Amino acid sequence: MRQEIIGNCELHLGDCLDVMLTLGKVNAIIADPPYNFSTSQNGTKHELWTDAVNSSYWFSEVLKKEINLFDTYGGIIWHFLNWKTFISLQKAVFDNEQKIESILVWDKGWLGTGGQKGLRHTYELVALISINGAKLENRGLPDIWKHQNSSKRYFHPAEKPVSLIQKLVQETPGEIILDPFMGSGTTGVACVQSGRQFIGIEINEKYFDIACRRIEKAAKELQNETAQ
Repeated sequence: MRQEIIGNCELHLGDCLDVMLTLGKVNAIIADPPYNFSTSQNGTKHELWTDAVNSSYWFSEVLKKEINLFDTYGGIIWHFLNWKTFISLQKAVFDNEQKIESILVWDKGWLGTGGQKGLRHTYELVALISINGAKLENRGLPDIWKHQNSSKRYFHPAEKPVSLIQKLVQETPGEIILDPFMGSGTTGVACVQSGRQFIGIEINEKYFDIACRRIEKAAKELQNETAQ
């Protein structure tokens, strides 16, 4: 494992299941885990129902460790998913004696590739999970948000637009925000721009290094703006 400190951002290279055991309390979590991964015996063929059931145990363990990072006041978890992984997440939430309060639909504003037989996807989902009664302060938020997503990925194949993550950050109460699947650091960039403390965990060293550079750049840009 490796750790980098950039301003108010604490970045960890490692498996989130291990790193989360070493952290102090946080106020909110924005998690964007892998959507599709095979748990079948041969490790190559994706079987929707089998993989959904098996991966729910992994989601459950992740969620358990996330919940343990909140104090008695609780906090908000935003958990990205799609329709294929909804079953897995829902079971994991129930296994941890929690519930999904709302489902946010992220309208990407463009047509995805999709399959050869069905509809082309234009959206992804974000589950809102409230821990210990935590709630959003803005009671006027709708459950469909439109944030343009480019077909070109600059840093990561599952990269999210900064505007979407920044909106999640700004609407979520609490100062310390954790992203257990940091990827290329978009949540960290959004936290820097919003003046929040950030803790990020990434298992892939390539993307960890990209995240460090992006967050450092965002911190320097903010510092320059403040100095003007």
